Amino acid sequence: MKLPKQKIFYDLIIFQVAWFCCVLSTLSPFPLLLPLVGFIPVLIRSVYTQGLFLLFPFALTCVVMGLIGDACLVHFGLISFGEYPSLLGVPYWMLLLWLNFALMLRPLFEWFLDGRWRCLLGFSMGGALAYFSGHQFEVLTFEQGWSTAIAVATEWALAGFVLRYLHLQFDTKPAIL
Repeated sequence: MKLPKQKIFYDLIIFQVAWFCCVLSTLSPFPLLLPLVGFIPVLIRSVYTQGLFLLFPFALTCVVMGLIGDACLVHFGLISFGEYPSLLGVPYWMLLLWLNFALMLRPLFEWFLDGRWRCLLGFSMGGALAYFSGHQFEVLTFEQGWSTAIAVATEWALAGFVLRYLHLQFDTKPAIL
């Protein structure tokens, strides 16, 4: 079942607002509250359209991959984050951003998940571009230039293939409302 364009537009707006709430939280007077403000509409929309059962494998996988992948990037000196409460060097806002991504994965990125090459290119380039945007907003730093970009693209390519596998395993299509 295809999503009507209007519903995709709503999902995209909700996701982008959540992205900005997470990324800009370190620059706001409400650094702990702002990511949650962005997360609530994502959670409500996702549970309403997809249901909790379909979301759980993606949510758990994305948070774990984000934590491990970003912690490795921090550990190897490829990226760094500013002062913010964190786990293994990964700020909570970044983990919440991974969770937001997981919840909005199927409504917004299913086209990428359906094809191997689209998945590889879309996730690797999209991930590197998203992190570079964070670098431009000065909420994270690319410590090693192009090496960092390649490492982030590799992290996201691997994440994309894991998420594609889950997408194919949990092929039950949600009832999009």
